[in-house]
Amino acid sequence: MTDRDQLSLTSRLLRDLGPEHGDGLRIGGVSAEEIAEQFGTPCYVYDAELLRRRCAEVTRSLGVDVLFAIKANPCLAVGQVLADAGAGADVASAGEVHVAMRAGFAKEKIQFAGPGKTRAELSLAVDRGVGTINLESASEYETLLRIVRERKPESPPAVAIRINPTVGVAGARMRMGGGCSKFGVDVEDVTALARRIVDHGVVSLGGLHCYLGTQVFDADAWLDSVRGLSDFASEVETSLGIKLDSLNLGGGFGVPCFEGDAEFDLDAAGDGLHALMDGDRRYFVELGRYLTAPSGVYLARVEHIKESRGKRFAVLDGGMHHFGAATGIGAVIRRPFPIVSATAPFESGEPQVVCGPLCTPADEFASTASLQRLAVGDLVAILAAGAYGLTFSPVLFLSHPTPAEVLVDAGKAHLVRQRGRAEDALRGQFLPGEA
Repeated sequence: MTDRDQLSLTSRLLRDLGPEHGDGLRIGGVSAEEIAEQFGTPCYVYDAELLRRRCAEVTRSLGVDVLFAIKANPCLAVGQVLADAGAGADVASAGEVHVAMRAGFAKEKIQFAGPGKTRAELSLAVDRGVGTINLESASEYETLLRIVRERKPESPPAVAIRINPTVGVAGARMRMGGGCSKFGVDVEDVTALARRIVDHGVVSLGGLHCYLGTQVFDADAWLDSVRGLSDFASEVETSLGIKLDSLNLGGGFGVPCFEGDAEFDLDAAGDGLHALMDGDRRYFVELGRYLTAPSGVYLARVEHIKESRGKRFAVLDGGMHHFGAATGIGAVIRRPFPIVSATAPFESGEPQVVCGPLCTPADEFASTASLQRLAVGDLVAILAAGAYGLTFSPVLFLSHPTPAEVLVDAGKAHLVRQRGRAEDALRGQFLPGEA
C-alpha cells in the first residue's frame, strides 16, 4: 500500500491540486480566495498542469492513443490543454465536433460516437473530415453511405463498428453495453455488417470499438473486456480476410469522487494491455472523467446561515443548477463530493448542511458535512469538480445566471467562460408575433 492509498480522498485531491495550501486552498499555486474575488462566485476553476499530468500518466502507463471524451467537460480551454498534450477527441454531437475543432484537436484525431447521430451530424462529420465515425447500427451505416455517395468527398471517412457484446463489464457503476442495448451493434451481427462495408468499398473499415461502462474501478474487469474485443477482432479478420488497423478499447476508468472509492490501477491495466497488444494495430482509449475530474474545483460563497431545529444550514450562492452531479443527479445512491472550507481546507468540525439557493430539497451538497463552523461570506470548495459539472446540470432551473469558468496555468488565472447575467433568462424567447 502506498502513502497515497492511505490518505483520505480529500487529502489526495488537495495534494494533486498543489503541495502547499498554507492557510487556504490554492489551485495550481493560485489562492482560491483571490480567484473568487477576481472572478466572482460561483465559479469553476481548472488546474491546467494537473490536466497535463493526468494525460501523460495514461499515455505512459498504457502506451496507446488517448481520446478525451468531450462530454465530460466541453470547456474550450480544457480541451485545448489536452489537445496540446497530444490527446485526440471523442465527440458525440455536432456541437462537440465544433468544440473539438475550435479547441485545436486535429480532425484526423477526432472520433464520432453516439447511437443517435442525425443525417445533419453525419454530414457535418463528412464535410469537416472527422477522422473516424463509430457506427452503432446498420441504419446509421445506411445513412452515412447515402451521404458519402451524394457528397463524394475527396477523402471518405473511416468507420469503426461499435460492438455490443452479450454481457457488460463487471463492476461498472453505469453499464453501456451487454444484453439488449441502444449502444453498438450486437456482436452476432458485426461480421455481416463489416462484410457489407468492405464489399461496398465506399468508406473504409478501420476497426472495432467497444465501450461497456463508466466508473470501472477494477482493472482486471476492464482487461477482460479488452481481451474479448481483441479475440473477436481476430475472428472478424479471419472471416473477412482483412486486417483491422485499429481497436478503440473504450475506457471509463474509475476516478474517486466519494470517500471510500478505490483508485483505478493504471499500471496494472497497462501491464495487462501490453501483453494483449498486436504491434501491427493502433489502439485507443477514450477517457473523460478520469482525465478532468481531479483538476476541477467548484467555488461558492455562504450567503446565509440558519439554524433549524438543531441543524445548522450553510446556504451557498451556487447549487444543483451549476453542479448537479455533486447533489446526486445521475446517481443511484446520493453521497457527498469532498467539500472543504477554502480558508482552512484541512480542518474539520461540527456537522452542517451545505446546500444551494434553489427551491427544492434536492439542492443539497451534503447533509452532514464536517467542516469548521461556516459563517456568511466564507468560501467553500467542492473538489473533483472537473467533469460532468456545468453542462451536466439543470442550468435553466430557476433562471439563475451561469457561473464563470477559470483556467489556472503557470501560476496565472485566466477567465475562459464569461459569467452569465440574470437577463439571460430571456435569451431566445419571444412573445407571440415578435419572432
